Amino acid sequence: MSSNKKGGDERFLRVQKDPRFWEMPERERKIDKRFQSMFHDKRFTEKYTVNKRGRPINQTSTEDLKHFYNVSSSEDEDDDEEGVKSKKKKEVKEELVKVEKEVKEELVKVEIEVKVEKEVKVEKEVKVEIEVKEELVKVEIEVKVEKEVKVKVEKEVKESKDVKAEGPPSERGVRVIEEDELVRYTAAEKTFAVRKGLPVYLLAASICQGVEEQIPHLTAAYVHPDTFLARSLEQHAWKFDRVTGEALVVVHIGTDDVASGLSPAAIVGQMEALIDRIQHGHAEPLYVAVCSILPRLVDNQRTMGTVRDTNRRFHELCRRKKDTIHLPTGKLFLHHRQIIQNYFTGDGVHLNVEGKKVLFNYLKTFLWHFCKHS
Repeated sequence: MSSNKKGGDERFLRVQKDPRFWEMPERERKIDKRFQSMFHDKRFTEKYTVNKRGRPINQTSTEDLKHFYNVSSSEDEDDDEEGVKSKKKKEVKEELVKVEKEVKEELVKVEIEVKVEKEVKVEKEVKVEIEVKEELVKVEIEVKVEKEVKVKVEKEVKESKDVKAEGPPSERGVRVIEEDELVRYTAAEKTFAVRKGLPVYLLAASICQGVEEQIPHLTAAYVHPDTFLARSLEQHAWKFDRVTGEALVVVHIGTDDVASGLSPAAIVGQMEALIDRIQHGHAEPLYVAVCSILPRLVDNQRTMGTVRDTNRRFHELCRRKKDTIHLPTGKLFLHHRQIIQNYFTGDGVHLNVEGKKVLFNYLKTFLWHFCKHS
């Protein structure tokens, strides 16, 4: 009954004044701040594992309190603010941890890069130092060899004067012994017993143009500009079929083969075929002197390597083939492994007057010692 109602039976008047019999008010009551701690204090919290019907649940008494009591708006705001603050703190902390991790990873990367750069730098410096030392050793060896050669040549010249030998001084590694009609020529562990005044033929490319003026007593000089070993084998080797008796053929071909891009093995194979063709069918010895391929100013690193490898193979070929000798003419145009520019024309391909003089003087010296060819 409502306390505002008046009148009625006198027997029930006291009921109107007894609050136990009043109806509940329609407006909601909020929890006083003094009792708000029961929503947060662990002493008021109890965990449930089953409900009133015995079903398993995961619930606490705090959730029941929130269900039956309406917390004041200020408390809600406080809870919300605290939740937002804690969430923000957590996010900031996570962000800081993430940033710290990224910074550490970046520092590790930088340290690795710096370490690698230092190692590469040290490796380059060591490599350069080794190359410089090797180059200095090579130069010292070359200087020492040149001195030894100079002393040896001077000694040989002196000895040749003592025995009244004729002609130019002997080449390095060459021994010449004259008999009545024969000259014994020893080079590269091979000895040739050659008749004096032997007929001499020359088969060469354009690099030997004008050789007849410098060596006038050649039996024949077949100089073919822009020729290759394969072309000489097909078009020029037959000319030596007419040679009778003992003779010497000097071959100076191969520069254009290097420029065409042939490998050292292919060039040496064609040279061997040319030698076999020249010597084929001759009863008496037909000696063949193979000149080195000359380095040129226009050569690049690849062609220079081809020239060196091919000349080395020429030397090995002549050592194993009968009646064949190798003439290292390429060394005449190098000084400390560098090409002497003063021996070439402006195009860097052909020899100038001074270069041809060096080459032809070498050939004259060889012919004098080999067969006393004047």
